[in-house]
Amino acid sequence: MNENAEILDKIYKYKKLILSGKIKINFDTAKKFVGPDVAYHLYKTDILKKIGQPI
Repeated sequence: MNENAEILDKIYKYKKLILSGKIKINFDTAKKFVGPDVAYHLYKTDILKKIGQPI
């Protein structure tokens, strides 16, 4: 596998872990990592945590 494919594979895996909540990182850092096209999922998760609802 070439280097670019490996990098994209790692990015995809980390994005999936962040969105599933399996990796706990700072909210602002998570927004930067997943990008603006997916960040709205993080807002929903963050709001539910703040009000004490299960995700």
